Amino acid sequence: MRFLMEARLILSDKIDEEVLKEGIEIVKPVLSRGVPKGKKGCEILEYRLEDNTIYIKLQSGRYVRPHDAILRINKRLSEFLGRKRRVGIREILVDRYEIEYELDKKPLKEIKLPFVDEIKFEDNKVFLKLKDIDTEALEKKFVDRLLRRLEEKINQQYILGKAEFSRVVKESEPKLHKYKFKKDPTEELAKNLWVKHFARGVWIILPSYASLMRAIEELVVDKIAKELGFVEVFYPKIIPLEVMLRKGQLAGIPNEILWVCPPKTRDITAWQSYVDYVKITGKTAPEKLYEMLDYPEFGLAYAQCEPFYEIFAKKTLDVDKMPLKFYDRYGPTYRHESGGLKGLERLTEFKRIEFTWIGSKEDVIDIRDSVRDKAVEIIDKIFDLEWKLEATTAVYLEHAGEKEEVVEKDYARTYDLTVKLPFETASKKERELEIASFHVHEDFYAKRFKWKERKRREIWSGCAGISPSRWAYVFVVRYGINYDEWPKEIKRYIGERLPEFPKDVFVD
Repeated sequence: MRFLMEARLILSDKIDEEVLKEGIEIVKPVLSRGVPKGKKGCEILEYRLEDNTIYIKLQSGRYVRPHDAILRINKRLSEFLGRKRRVGIREILVDRYEIEYELDKKPLKEIKLPFVDEIKFEDNKVFLKLKDIDTEALEKKFVDRLLRRLEEKINQQYILGKAEFSRVVKESEPKLHKYKFKKDPTEELAKNLWVKHFARGVWIILPSYASLMRAIEELVVDKIAKELGFVEVFYPKIIPLEVMLRKGQLAGIPNEILWVCPPKTRDITAWQSYVDYVKITGKTAPEKLYEMLDYPEFGLAYAQCEPFYEIFAKKTLDVDKMPLKFYDRYGPTYRHESGGLKGLERLTEFKRIEFTWIGSKEDVIDIRDSVRDKAVEIIDKIFDLEWKLEATTAVYLEHAGEKEEVVEKDYARTYDLTVKLPFETASKKERELEIASFHVHEDFYAKRFKWKERKRREIWSGCAGISPSRWAYVFVVRYGINYDEWPKEIKRYIGERLPEFPKDVFVD
């Protein structure tokens, strides 16, 4: 490893060469502090004084790297100059910072990183020229994080994706021959006024389909939430950036979040130009609207469980009083899906029931498996669908910008429940649809949200997502839209007849 930095220390007043020389001798010992015996710390290659600025050149190997050394110099030299001449150090400016070291693996494709002006790879060596390294970057250890991120991105290139990291652990017998719809039912549901398209990935759910979705929701609550002792809570669907940062979403899936930007001002007079334009042209003018919006303050809930982890943030907990089991069905979930959303199977806004729990390792695994088994039972026995259950990569790691290494365990972190279809879906060329997922997070969120346990025992968490929107879709594919042919387990939540949209209100 080789680190080379050229920096400037801006003083509050002038000093003379002798004072600087004395100060440099005082700081030299701290550049070897903590270095193993026989190893070298950071070296001061040269320094000089011009006006009220100290120019300094630092070099190191693995130990006491210049971005750490310059802070030690700043602290010790400030103390010395303050006593000697009542002079302080106002600012640290890094003019040049070059890093060279050997990697375990060389990248398979191009890598870009912030704060990097130039990056080159030669065999297993990397050469970096950094930029914009200011006092904040030094104090908050951006350089160390940058180097960790570089190696993380290289490692990710060697780890298999979800498709290759999945194995079927259980599946039903073939049932596609029972399905009423042999093609995507979206068009038929729209024609019969069960739904109406509203915007990209957003549909108005009309009485018949709404009744089905609500019935499925109540069935899941009765058969899973209540039977397993989950308690209902209401999780907000507008998530502060700080919570998203802790969960990892800002580093993992910022491209899939819908962002909330507040107005720059509530003063209507500042909006007159936009209002006038809309009134005169009759256009929405999103580009003009964009000019009046402030920076994003929130994201819309992507996973629905984000607030759960914040409940316990920086708290000391007692595992003996656990597990705690909550479920939420308060409002929709939002995702910025890729490609053209054409059908009801993938949506920008959709309904979900989110199960969340916290406790010991044994409790968390047992709860996840229980939720999974009851969901499979409903899909198999009541919905009578063809399905498969896969142990797969932990999607919550991907959402935090991390990848799962293949490690043998006696449990899977994630299971996906997928339903087979007799046609390709409207939005993606695949003949199946994932309808639920079940997760064991281990202590992943305990660390991110700084949970503590009173006896320093492990605290684990888990979650599971079940979408009445997708379950209603696959239910219709299986049973069709003739209410008489629906199973009694669903009809008992609806009644004698299925509510319908009054089609005769339309005269054209």
